[in-house]
Amino acid sequence: MYTHDTIAALATPTGSGGVAIVRISGPQAEAIARKVFRPSAPRETFVSHLLHLGHILDPVLNAPLDQGLLVIMYTPRSYTGETVVEIHCHGGVLLSRRVLEVVLSQGARLALPGEFTQRAFFNNRLDLSQAEAVLDLIQAKSDRGLQVAWQQLSGRLSEACSTLRERLISITAYVEAFLDFPEDDIPEKAQGELLEEMHVLADDMSSLQATFRQGKVFREGVRTAIVGKPNVGKSSLLNLLSGTERAIVTAVPGTTRDVLEETITVNGIPLLIWDTAGIRHTIDEVERIGVERALEGLNAAEIVIAMFDASRPLDQEDELIFLLIKEKPTVALLNKTDLPVVVHPQDLAQRLAHNSPISFSTKSATGMSELGQQIEQLALGNESPQDGKSPFSGTIVTQTRHRDALLKAGQGLRQAQANLQNGVPLDLVAVDLHAALDHIGEITGHVSSEDILDRIFRDFCIGK
Repeated sequence: MYTHDTIAALATPTGSGGVAIVRISGPQAEAIARKVFRPSAPRETFVSHLLHLGHILDPVLNAPLDQGLLVIMYTPRSYTGETVVEIHCHGGVLLSRRVLEVVLSQGARLALPGEFTQRAFFNNRLDLSQAEAVLDLIQAKSDRGLQVAWQQLSGRLSEACSTLRERLISITAYVEAFLDFPEDDIPEKAQGELLEEMHVLADDMSSLQATFRQGKVFREGVRTAIVGKPNVGKSSLLNLLSGTERAIVTAVPGTTRDVLEETITVNGIPLLIWDTAGIRHTIDEVERIGVERALEGLNAAEIVIAMFDASRPLDQEDELIFLLIKEKPTVALLNKTDLPVVVHPQDLAQRLAHNSPISFSTKSATGMSELGQQIEQLALGNESPQDGKSPFSGTIVTQTRHRDALLKAGQGLRQAQANLQNGVPLDLVAVDLHAALDHIGEITGHVSSEDILDRIFRDFCIGK
């Protein structure tokens, strides 16, 4: 839990670079800074939020280590809410580590992963959902993912949850008011209005919770497998999507023997895309292992891009592909339409229960727009958080923890609604309402436990 000592860590990645930053936070931050930094223009006080030029010192040897910059941010106007000092030195691996060692030798301890952000939470600079958004912002895989993370960091989800919580508090307070007068029942008209308000609130919770499907896509990406028989153009498609010669392309069937993995963005959707070995029956031991891994990738994929060759008649290997993708969300590409065509989209459509097959050419990039549209539709579905039907239009849930909390809160509210309607004693109705309140509070940290906090911050890097 939160301790009031002084912590320090590198706030920049380990490695050589132009600049490295050592961050210090806590009650001794300024005192330590004065021991290890000598400003070029001597002064009794540092000006907050202003860069100061000077020398970084080894106090034991009383010798300079580097010329650098120091900025101090006095409490409470800092990231953590405590006094924070950042020392900017040149970005050598040895130098930055030496500066950190000097800071630690003067009374700071090495920060734990996520401890700066955790202190920001404890000092009410961020709530829990905003703290989680910091990591989402760092790990974003697409522009849309960045936008969603920033919206959450700026408080959009917090505001939505606060609104839900306030409405739920009003309902709970109304029910509990009648608990003080057990001889009175809620008037029939008032009870009808209360039940309707509970119903609308539960629906709003469900609408917000349903955005998790899209939030998960933008936060984690979509596992996507490219499958097809040998020499159908799978590796060429990977190269086209990634914009690099990621995979070897030859006219020899079976070139790809293992699963190649690449992270790309299509129509704003981050895809963890796998180029698999051509699926066919083979006696070649190495190729057989590649086919087995291809089947494993297909089974694990959330979206499948199935490729067929327009220049060759459909055969048993294609029929095997049809069978394997039958139950999978699939985009079907009829590739090599730049060659004389013997297979047409309608020939595939008869065998597929998916979106219409796309006439495609990896050579000329024909069909790329349609490919992006179908991937977007499969990844996000038909629901849109921008549709204006919800009072929280544009707010997206990205964390499993948030989704589960909203789900449990909605269940508690609907249970309270059913109990009220069935004449169950009001004290039991109030219990369900309080449970729902606790679950909503878990999202922003109004209700939290040490294990939840540990789970949230353990994935952060040291220095953040």
